[in-house]
Amino acid sequence: MELDYNIRRINAGDTSQLDQFILSAGSSLDTFRYFQNRPYSVLENHLVTCLLMDENTPVGYGHLDKDSDTVWLGIAIAEGFEGIGLGKSIMDFLVYHAKSNRLSKVKLTVDDGNIAAISLYKKFGFVSLGTLKKHCLLMELEFSYE
Repeated sequence: MELDYNIRRINAGDTSQLDQFILSAGSSLDTFRYFQNRPYSVLENHLVTCLLMDENTPVGYGHLDKDSDTVWLGIAIAEGFEGIGLGKSIMDFLVYHAKSNRLSKVKLTVDDGNIAAISLYKKFGFVSLGTLKKHCLLMELEFSYE
């Protein structure tokens, strides 16, 4: 099946479609809690922020968030759009940007019960660094350059 979605970069001043994603993501936000305690101004710290669009509807979200010396990767796919390769598309986009910025590594946290996400991250080369807090794994992907 060929996917007919496109990835759109957004910034801190361009959040109307991010609002739309958050309002329609459904149960996906049970495991992607990034915006629960953060204002949209956090996007100013991001190296890249994107939405995966199905025509004019955002169905996926991703970011590389620079926090001091650590870059955090985050993705979410809206409920009803999981399991069709959209997470892989966003991961391809974010890993490309991480390499373009010549990052040495990126980290992420994931609920230990989110087997599909953990499997996706492992396919990209992420390794588990252990439990960060109850039911939350810390994972890391290191890059090497010739």
